[in-house]
Amino acid sequence: MLGYLDSLCAALLARDRGGIIGLLRHPLARALPRKVREESLAIARAGPRSLRAPIHTLHYYHQSTFLLGARGDARDPAAVQRDGAAQLEMALAAARRGESDEQPSTRRLAASGD
Repeated sequence: MLGYLDSLCAALLARDRGGIIGLLRHPLARALPRKVREESLAIARAGPRSLRAPIHTLHYYHQSTFLLGARGDARDPAAVQRDGAAQLEMALAAARRGESDEQPSTRRLAASGD
């Protein structure tokens, strides 16, 4: 399905009328949301000079890749949880409060003498 969506997005962005119509005739097109099908038909009818962007289709593609976990980049919160990577601390928040850059647990240990 992701390969199909990728092909549809590419055809929509290229304004390839024949490619869009061919992809909408594919059996997987029945699984597309109505907004995506309507948007695809509108872009195919508008022609290559249209400035219409495939917003619904790109959103659906992004949502599908996120939910299926196909993207493994660091911006994907699900990928970070799967890898078991720890959350990074941001020094900016501590600097705004006027605290030092050292970890709060380190300060606590130093103060208790342990």
